[in-house]
Amino acid sequence: MENADTSDLGDTSTGFSKTARGHGAATLAERFILAFRLPYVLGCIVVGFGLFGVFDVALSAYATNGDLSAAIAKATASNSLLTDLLVTYSFYAPRYMRQRLEEAGRSLSTLLPDRDGGFRRIFDRLASPRPQVITWIVFLVALLLAVNFSAIVGVAPPSIQFNAGPGSALEFFAGAYDIVSVAVATLGLSSVVWAYWSITRGIHRFGDSPLQLRPYYEDAFAGLRPVGALALSLAFGYFVFIGLFMLVIFASPSAPTTADIIGIGGFLSGLIVIGLALFFLPLRRLHRRMVGQKQEEKGRLRPRLASLFEDRSVGNDAGDLGHMFRLDMMDRKVASMAVWPFDVGILGRLSAIALSVIAILISRIVALFLHI
Repeated sequence: MENADTSDLGDTSTGFSKTARGHGAATLAERFILAFRLPYVLGCIVVGFGLFGVFDVALSAYATNGDLSAAIAKATASNSLLTDLLVTYSFYAPRYMRQRLEEAGRSLSTLLPDRDGGFRRIFDRLASPRPQVITWIVFLVALLLAVNFSAIVGVAPPSIQFNAGPGSALEFFAGAYDIVSVAVATLGLSSVVWAYWSITRGIHRFGDSPLQLRPYYEDAFAGLRPVGALALSLAFGYFVFIGLFMLVIFASPSAPTTADIIGIGGFLSGLIVIGLALFFLPLRRLHRRMVGQKQEEKGRLRPRLASLFEDRSVGNDAGDLGHMFRLDMMDRKVASMAVWPFDVGILGRLSAIALSVIAILISRIVALFLHI
């Protein structure tokens, strides 16, 4: 059977109708893009760079000053295009995360007693509309507070202003379109946070489930390596989002005030802390189970090794050598059992990347304070 949800380029409308519920259903951001009935990546580009990017900025600028060339120049400026890239990526990232979830589910569902049904129940909140709408509203309010913190404390005019008041019909339309554009952009931005939050919470619930882990002689990761791959993929998608967000902020042509640094820096720092916490915390229970399984196998093997080393009457016949060889192999297998569902080296590299992002943010803030 053809899986219509595995291709970004060819999927137009079947992704969220595949299942009415569960992890196979699309998020609100995906449904919005799919409503244009375009290949998914193309739909993200049309929305992010076109309708609510270049067109929106050019329309707003032209309605304000009536200069078409100046409006086009503003819409194609580097900071404006970076914002468009952020919005485009934000609509694509939830799709990427959901597809990684479905790929991992093919292996992880076999560890659950009720297989696919249990896996869908664990991750079914991903497609729930109500929490997505709540996340959307909360994210919009938090973003508006962060970028307008200077205005709140009374040191600068608002960074985001909507000119939908009395004026010409074009000015009114441009102002209303600005409002719609901000709402659409924050739908994509909030969907990245929601998808990351929802799937990582699902990983936490997965760790509480009665799993049928693989024996150590079959898999050193007890069958849980797809969980680690999923967590790393989610973190990658999320921190690319954070990185693009930082580029947009740093590319702003206006010099930020101290209030801007506090508001926007606090907002980004909060997103980074959320990202790091949601990577480590949901995996702790799986980590404890893997540690417990390794200790249990060591406990079973220890008496057999002790009897081998303490029995001085062991001969050198083929049977004894074969027994010693098997115990040695078992000892090596048990020693190589993983205690995290991913390679620790990969974890170290991810931590280095995250710390680098934080260091860049801190250095930028310091540079702004010192006017370097």
